[in-house]
Amino acid sequence: MVKAINMALIEHALQGFTIPPQPQVLRHIQQQLSAAEPDLNRIAALIALDIGTAGFTLKVVNSAFFGLRTKITSVEQACRYLGLNRVVSLARSVLLRFALEDGRQDAFSQRLWNNALHTANLAMALAKQLNFNQQFQDDCYSLGLFRNAGMALISQQSNQYPAIMQRGLMENFSSSAIEEQFFQTSHEVLGYLVAESWGLTDTLCNVVAYHHSPTLLLATDNIDEHQRFAVLKIAEYLSGESRQLFGINVDPEWQNQQTAILEVLELEPLQLPELAELMHRQDLQTIYSV
Repeated sequence: MVKAINMALIEHALQGFTIPPQPQVLRHIQQQLSAAEPDLNRIAALIALDIGTAGFTLKVVNSAFFGLRTKITSVEQACRYLGLNRVVSLARSVLLRFALEDGRQDAFSQRLWNNALHTANLAMALAKQLNFNQQFQDDCYSLGLFRNAGMALISQQSNQYPAIMQRGLMENFSSSAIEEQFFQTSHEVLGYLVAESWGLTDTLCNVVAYHHSPTLLLATDNIDEHQRFAVLKIAEYLSGESRQLFGINVDPEWQNQQTAILEVLELEPLQLPELAELMHRQDLQTIYSV
């Protein structure tokens, strides 16, 4: 495990920012999941308390990605078909978006959440394709959603955030360096705080905290973090994150770190187009399809 986050940095990062608390409904759901015998009907009822959350969850479940032969019409049915943990992950993604978007309809917010959902689906599909278990797949989905939550918090404070990031990235500065210079914090640290507040495991919180610091994260001996991180970074690359969010076609971080990232999963660069093709068959677009 990477070394603990410096609490002085945390206090510094929080100046001017408010971390949205975990919604009460999610706490109740997690209590049910922790029970010896979780009550599926109770969990479904909790998700359905908010019609927006339930509706969007069903919309995602019925998307082409899951390839269901029959349409799912209730949260309870979704829980039975896909499993409780996966449906709760979907519900969490909706609640996270509502909590961080805070009614904003600007173009960057829309791009941010579209990319979060896209990357989450890619990460989950990649984990499945690489024969990782269901828990690993769900973890990768959560990482795709939470990794850039800090960007939403920073952009709430400054509508110049996308333009500043675009300029800095095109000049080959790291995202953390740009954010520290202009906003005195980084989306990695803020994302870590959101993930921790929302009850993600230490492993996932650490990956969120260091997802732009591969040298630090891969220097440890924690294979759980390494593998989840590697799947996340491949999903980010395949999603074309830099282009989707900031309109740039270069990805210096991937170019510099791809060898180390691929080695974690014993993959070769030539296998990426093959993985992309498998994603396309699941209606998931990648940089190889544009």
